[in-house]
Amino acid sequence: MGQYINMLGREKIMRISKVGKTIEKYRMLEKGDRVVVAVSGGPDSVLLLHVLNELRSDFNLVLIVAHMDHGIRGVESKKEWMFVESLASQLGLPFESRSVDVPALKKAERLSTQQVARDARYKFFLDTLKKFGAQKVALGHNADDQAETVLMRLMRGAGTKGLCGIPPVRDGVFIRPLIEIERRDIECLLRRDGIEFVTDSSNKDNTYLRNRIRNTLIPILMKEYNPGIVKSLVHTSEIFRKEDEFLERLACDHFSRTRLSGDHKAVTLDISRLQESEEPIQVRVLRKAIECFSGNLKRISFKHMESIMSMLSGRSGNKSLSLPGGTLIERRYNELIVRRDAEIRSFCYSFSQLPQHVRLEEIGKDVEFKIITPGGNLRMDINPNVAFMDYDRIKFPMVIRNFEEGDRFQPMGLKGTKKLKDLFIDCKIPRSVRKQIPLLLFDGVIAWVMGLRIDHRVMVRDFTSGILKVKIF
Repeated sequence: MGQYINMLGREKIMRISKVGKTIEKYRMLEKGDRVVVAVSGGPDSVLLLHVLNELRSDFNLVLIVAHMDHGIRGVESKKEWMFVESLASQLGLPFESRSVDVPALKKAERLSTQQVARDARYKFFLDTLKKFGAQKVALGHNADDQAETVLMRLMRGAGTKGLCGIPPVRDGVFIRPLIEIERRDIECLLRRDGIEFVTDSSNKDNTYLRNRIRNTLIPILMKEYNPGIVKSLVHTSEIFRKEDEFLERLACDHFSRTRLSGDHKAVTLDISRLQESEEPIQVRVLRKAIECFSGNLKRISFKHMESIMSMLSGRSGNKSLSLPGGTLIERRYNELIVRRDAEIRSFCYSFSQLPQHVRLEEIGKDVEFKIITPGGNLRMDINPNVAFMDYDRIKFPMVIRNFEEGDRFQPMGLKGTKKLKDLFIDCKIPRSVRKQIPLLLFDGVIAWVMGLRIDHRVMVRDFTSGILKVKIF
């Protein structure tokens, strides 16, 4: 990619030198790119569109103007739509638009207005990207947006990654050419060139935290503490971003050495290897495992990560933690497993006589029953998935169900009964797996904890007339 500024004429340099330097610094564009330009009609997005339009012929860009109406501000939103559509027409650019009822989505999804609006916007941008076969989506975030984001995250207790702020380039798709340009400079450029834009009245609504930071906190900081606070915060975010990139490379390397297995069902980490690294790298490896499994880190907070780190601090044992979005973190002794938190439904199958075959749909298992006659050549192989019982001691009804709190049985060779929960602990069966283990009962007595133990009261004696063979697979 060539030097952006050197390729432009003197008149163009005066107009877009600052933006061009940012584009070049972060390698935001390639020759021949198709770019979806998100234009709200405000000063930032309008300048962005004009700058990219200046670059269009030099870099053989194809621009598509994209505008979304959030369905919040009524007549004002319609005027913005018409303004952006007219601007696209004046520049000879294709115009793509969408109207979304954000208040209705907010009610249905039970999320904040900002989150619902953001999700709807990005979906629209990606849909437009796909429709036009574009490579990039250009967004109008500026240096003041960056400063506000850093302050907002600082007040909420963000770590290094959060204090990186808004990335200039995300996923190689979303680019922010104005991210190092202050809002006052953007407005100055527009006034100097006589470029019209519209003003969003909701920016003055201090109900939202970002607006309070923008309209109240930053002016106080500029006046009483540091006139260059925006530049300072942008510089700080850049320092954090470079350090984050370095730490992320270390974390990726350690993640590959720590991961025992991983697919769409679960990611398993070796705790001993994980603990070989320093705590900040451990946290990053854990975040990467969660993201690798669930696809994102939405709603995963600092407190969640603290809780997971606490799970690692013990020497052994089974522990679990449910995360937002249906993800379960589970410690099984020296392994940490990230998987879907899918609670097995309770099931109960009842029979008045012996069936030949039962399908346990809830856990995807089959059970087969067969009565065999005792004889000298009978071999009762040791297989945890096969049980042999004295058929003379069996009474109906027969039930197959999963574990319930308070269940007791009499393990073979033991005189008294034992809590089934204690058996699970002895056998190191994690709590999250216990409901997946079926129990076979005859007349209310647990005859077999399938795959683990049979009950003393149904064990095969010397003078039985029949043996019941039960197999689970």
